[in-house]
Amino acid sequence: MLISRHLSFGFNRHKILKDLSLNLENRNQIIALLGPNGAGKTTLLNIWAGFYQKYKGQISKDSYRAFLLPDSPFIPKDMTIESCLKDFKSLYSHFNEKRARQMLKDLRLDPKKKVADYSKGMKEQLHLVFALAQDVDYYLLDEPLAGVDPLTREILIDLIKRYRRPNSVAIISTHLVQDMEELFDEVLMINDGKLILYENVRALQDDYRGLALDDIYKEVNRNVGTY
Repeated sequence: MLISRHLSFGFNRHKILKDLSLNLENRNQIIALLGPNGAGKTTLLNIWAGFYQKYKGQISKDSYRAFLLPDSPFIPKDMTIESCLKDFKSLYSHFNEKRARQMLKDLRLDPKKKVADYSKGMKEQLHLVFALAQDVDYYLLDEPLAGVDPLTREILIDLIKRYRRPNSVAIISTHLVQDMEELFDEVLMINDGKLILYENVRALQDDYRGLALDDIYKEVNRNVGTY
């Protein structure tokens, strides 16, 4: 379980997270992390991943393993995929090379080629491959589908469904709610650094008489004065 207690974080006098408390049980679920720009989504993911340390509050650090896929490229363009496989194997103790190679084979990505040789959509696939090849409890994916075409989006969604470690949780920050609604089991909404909703998607839709998740998101944020 990923337990967060009274999390607060900011730079100088600018507060980004404000007394956020949350328990995320591991139910093999995919969670949408939704919120307006500047709500604190990326900050929260970075804290859970262990990259931001100077926060107030408590996190159950020792009871879970997490890997963050950031919203910007992190694999050097001049490296071959084969070199990336070797480096990840040496850098990350939970890297599953066999699963990574299977994903590369299914996507028809040649390990001998350099990252720079591939299109933007294929680079996005490659980054997701190296994230999902981690044997962790929580996959923290920050806008993994932003800026890709609909076909690539479908490929990336299929990767998330099929290739993450069994009995793991994927937490996906996104603004593409309408395109990804069927992927999500649960939804987590934050606004102005505060938790405003954490709910099962189907139960939430029942409460809102069958509204689409994107419409529910807008309605919830209207009630807190964002829309």
